[in-house]
Amino acid sequence: MIKINETKRYNVKPLEVISDAFETAYTRYAEEQPVAPPDLAMPVFTSLSMVLLFVLFLLTAFEYKDEKHIWFILAGLCIILAGRSCYKYFIQNKQYKQAAGKPSVVKAKRDGFFSFFQDDEDLPETTTAANMLKMVSPIIGKQNDQVYNNALREMSEDLARINNPSLTMCKLLTPCGEIFKQSRRRLYFKDEGAYLVFFDTDWMNPLGEIVCDEDDVVSFGEYSKYPSDINKSGGKIRQDSIIVEIKDADNHIFFEFQNDSYAELKKALSSRKEKK
Repeated sequence: MIKINETKRYNVKPLEVISDAFETAYTRYAEEQPVAPPDLAMPVFTSLSMVLLFVLFLLTAFEYKDEKHIWFILAGLCIILAGRSCYKYFIQNKQYKQAAGKPSVVKAKRDGFFSFFQDDEDLPETTTAANMLKMVSPIIGKQNDQVYNNALREMSEDLARINNPSLTMCKLLTPCGEIFKQSRRRLYFKDEGAYLVFFDTDWMNPLGEIVCDEDDVVSFGEYSKYPSDINKSGGKIRQDSIIVEIKDADNHIFFEFQNDSYAELKKALSSRKEKK
């Protein structure tokens, strides 16, 4: 039985999209952080060594006053090296404390990320990927937090994949139902095992989808093997284009595929239905 319905192929659940993007970004961020606290002994002993050298250089400067500027410079370098060692330790320790495994840090970051999308009103249970992109796009790259920016990019990429799936495209040759009233509409084709789905490529305002099972497929093959009157629109069709014909008690529908879709269609459809 052929069903012609509105499509939900471009719908998403906002809370799930936001949560998945944050988890992915935070996990990646945490993996980049130190997995153990930095070694405290290194900056301590380095600083002590530099302090001792600093004192020795000062004493030498007072002893050899004609060359004191050289010893003062060396003493200054000791202080710089000691400060650099301490600074590096504090930075690494801060990164360690921000790593995964700190529930309070994770919760604070998570709540902060969700606040971008939840003001006074709760998010709808479902919305279109296009609507979510309108919320995400203006704030990408404008955050001071690495996790937030990565999560927003993750959301944008996921939503873009939903709107532009890597599926085979075809054209509807036969107007059908109350939704598809014109031919030549571009559709995505998806084999879902139990069903074959043809849904509108216009993700901003999709008309709907056509769903059938394999029993509804009458035939498929090159256009040259079909009568020319299946092309109701009069548009040009290449002779080697692949036609898929489906039919039930109420509908008789033809689709046009590019020739390079033949292998995919042959795998999805029964070989006994191919026009030879």
